[in-house]
Amino acid sequence: MSIWTQNFEALQANQRLRESLGFLDTVKTESLSATDLTNFARLQKTLRVLDARLSSLDPELFHPSTWANIGSWLSNLTTYTRDFAQTANVSQLQNANTTVDEILNVLRPIDAVSPEGISKSHADAAAAFQQRLIDEVENLRKRSQQVEALLTSLTGTIQSSTADVESLRQTIDQQKSRLDQSIADFQRQFSQTESTRATEYAAASQRFLTEFSTQQKNLDAEAIKGNEKREKEWVAFLEGNKESSKEFMQFFQKRKEEVDAIFGAIGSASLSGHFASTADKDASAANLLRWIALSLMGAMIVVGGISFYQSFEHPELDWKVFAFRLATVFVIAIPAIYAAQESSKHRRREQQNRKVQVELASIDAYLVQLPEPKRHELKEKLTEKFFGQPDSPEKDDSVTRHQLFDLLSDALKNLTKAK
Repeated sequence: MSIWTQNFEALQANQRLRESLGFLDTVKTESLSATDLTNFARLQKTLRVLDARLSSLDPELFHPSTWANIGSWLSNLTTYTRDFAQTANVSQLQNANTTVDEILNVLRPIDAVSPEGISKSHADAAAAFQQRLIDEVENLRKRSQQVEALLTSLTGTIQSSTADVESLRQTIDQQKSRLDQSIADFQRQFSQTESTRATEYAAASQRFLTEFSTQQKNLDAEAIKGNEKREKEWVAFLEGNKESSKEFMQFFQKRKEEVDAIFGAIGSASLSGHFASTADKDASAANLLRWIALSLMGAMIVVGGISFYQSFEHPELDWKVFAFRLATVFVIAIPAIYAAQESSKHRRREQQNRKVQVELASIDAYLVQLPEPKRHELKEKLTEKFFGQPDSPEKDDSVTRHQLFDLLSDALKNLTKAK
């Protein structure tokens, strides 16, 4: 197979033309105008002639450049015919005819095809178009029969509706006459009723006014009597409440005195308990400081006794050792003296608090037996005694804390020098 034949067969020209003819066979022509039908018939005829032309030519008699644009034109032709068959767009039909003109400009079928081939192509195209026309005419006939039957049905419906409308019109006229008569009767009855109602309303209003005046006078008289009665009852109720209030006030005053007595006893017991607690704390502190002072004094005696005992055992006397031992005794004596003084202070405070506790605990039993004026007088004096007096200053110690601290410092210095 020569290269000219290979190039031509690669185009698949006849297959594409027949594919386009297949798309055109599916087109519905009822929506096409006369001009569009002419263009449609011309496109079918041209495609059949080109199919016959391409089937009968010898590719080796043509220059290879002849087929340069044929392939793209055939592809465009297939696209245009497919779109026209799907959408019935007339512009696609025009594009297809223009593409065929381009192909005819290269392949002139008149020059190379025999008259019999051209006649056969024309006859096939005419036969196909004739069959299409027959089918369209048959479809039109069927549609006209359907339309005729529909018109006949519509005519019968219209005639029936016209009769119904006429009947309704007559009924409406009859009902209108009856309605006019009913309206006239209603207006006459309404006028009569309105006149009667006005007369009755005036008479009823006058009667109601008379009855209302009479009832108002009766109600005013009853209200006055009722107010006088309620006023008397209210005065009696207030007098009764005053007597009850006096009795309740006397009862409450008595209970108040009892409560005051109870709270006074509770307060005295609580206050005396506070002094007792304070006295117990001072007693504990005094005992603790006393034992501390006794312990230190015992230690001082032990150290002094050991020192004198050793001086008898060793007649030779070293004054430095003696001074060191004596300073040790003084160092122990200073906190012992301070603890003894603090114990004495706490003991005095304990005795004072015990005394106050005893007085507060027994004062209520004593005051109960006295008359009221004397009782209040004694309460004022006791209040001044317990709560209105300033704190009594304590006596100055013979040895102050500052002096004890100086003595302790001197003792520690001598102790250091002795070592």
